[in-house]
Amino acid sequence: MGAAFYYPSLGTIFLLLSFLWLIYYYCCFKLNYWRRRGVPQLKTTHLIFGDFKNGFLFRSPPGYHFGDLYRQSPKNAPYVGIYLSHKPCLLLKDPEMIKQIFIRDFEKFSDRYFAGTPQMDSTGMINLFGLKNPAWRYLRKKITPLFTRSKLKQMLPFMMDASNPMMEFLKKKVESNENKVEVIDAQDVNYRFTADVIANVALGFKSDSFNGPESDYTKNFLNYFHSFKRMFAIFTVFFIPEMIRILGFLILYDSSYMRKVFWNIINAREKSGVKRGDFIDTLIQLKNGEQDPIYKFEGQHLFSQTGTFFSGLETSSNVSAFTLMELAKNPQYQERARECIDEAVAKHGWTIEGLNAMKFLEQCVSEGLRMHPSVSTLDRYALEDYKFPDTDLVIEKGTPVYISLYGVHRDPQFFENPDVFDPDRFGEGRAVSDNYLPFGVGPRACIGSKAGLLFVKVVLAKILSEYRLVYKYPVAGLKLDRRATFTTAANGINVEFTKLTK
Repeated sequence: MGAAFYYPSLGTIFLLLSFLWLIYYYCCFKLNYWRRRGVPQLKTTHLIFGDFKNGFLFRSPPGYHFGDLYRQSPKNAPYVGIYLSHKPCLLLKDPEMIKQIFIRDFEKFSDRYFAGTPQMDSTGMINLFGLKNPAWRYLRKKITPLFTRSKLKQMLPFMMDASNPMMEFLKKKVESNENKVEVIDAQDVNYRFTADVIANVALGFKSDSFNGPESDYTKNFLNYFHSFKRMFAIFTVFFIPEMIRILGFLILYDSSYMRKVFWNIINAREKSGVKRGDFIDTLIQLKNGEQDPIYKFEGQHLFSQTGTFFSGLETSSNVSAFTLMELAKNPQYQERARECIDEAVAKHGWTIEGLNAMKFLEQCVSEGLRMHPSVSTLDRYALEDYKFPDTDLVIEKGTPVYISLYGVHRDPQFFENPDVFDPDRFGEGRAVSDNYLPFGVGPRACIGSKAGLLFVKVVLAKILSEYRLVYKYPVAGLKLDRRATFTTAANGINVEFTKLTK
């Protein structure tokens, strides 16, 4: 007996085609949102993914992909309408318009887009980075005193102490080679140093991630840097925050190990009464001080303050790795940086005054930040319908607004020869574009920028004072990690270290 075949009726086919046509019409309607408002938009918008197909599919690093969208936009347009899937967003390009939204009209754009989701139990969403107003304003007021010059002076010895295992590791690696030359992954060195600094500064104990790589702390922290789950969590929070409402902790990174370490240290420190002069001492003061119902320093709120250091030093480690790479490519600038380091140390020693005196090294860091911004996308969203001054453009409440640092920092309108590493563009007396925004802009600019800069200068100064660097170009060229929202190299940054003879 032959098999029976089902042939759909004409009515069924008609219903199916009608359904597909409705979907197509709906997508086209959604993806013409900006065109209906007279805003320029891109010509390559995908029916399903909008302008973010390569980002959503991890074909291109999400932050770098925003730079591609910037470059595809009309050259002289002050902004361009883009779509994250079907979500209409505005990508800003004009310096005055950026200042208008991020500074002058800050109160109408005071929250980050990813902070528009519920303030869930996540270290990145309930500290200064992601917290919504008015709790954000209260927290910033309480946390700002932690980043004064005197606090940085207290922080420096902990950073210097954490640099000793790093320098011992480099010495062993290089001197084990009879030619006193060794190729080492500078990105991995920076990650391990970051883990030790965070332990020393933010968690209140000493770790050695170079000579004790199998410790629970080191393994957990390197997983924190490298794991796909955390990268996916950051990507989702930044670009599809609505998913947090639905999937919540299935997406957010599990920080239970760090919470356990943190509370063990807090409890031990309170019980012993020992004061170390570190961040833990400050948190205990906040915990035992007068509380405001708007944001109480207890439980997850207290632990989340460590996230300020986690995120800040993680991004700083990326900056130092990429700046090392650029200096290894450019021996003339590397030598000038080394001379400036030697002069400052000879005059001031390894002190806060000495590091502040390393002006040319700071120019190198500024140029590294311009070319390789670690947090390469800035975002806000409209808290109410908003009309741009002197225009007919009105954006609706809830519309995300973005700045692409890969876009503005590499735009020849703002930076001459933007793809060339040139620290002299930040030299004394040189005008720098208002679109240089490595630490953000406005009241929500990075509160820890000076601490991050101090961290980077410690790494660069310690390494350059003892080693000559040469970048070892991979055959395929440097590739960014396509999964990472922050700027990281997919296969490390291999640099040849040669011991200096003095």
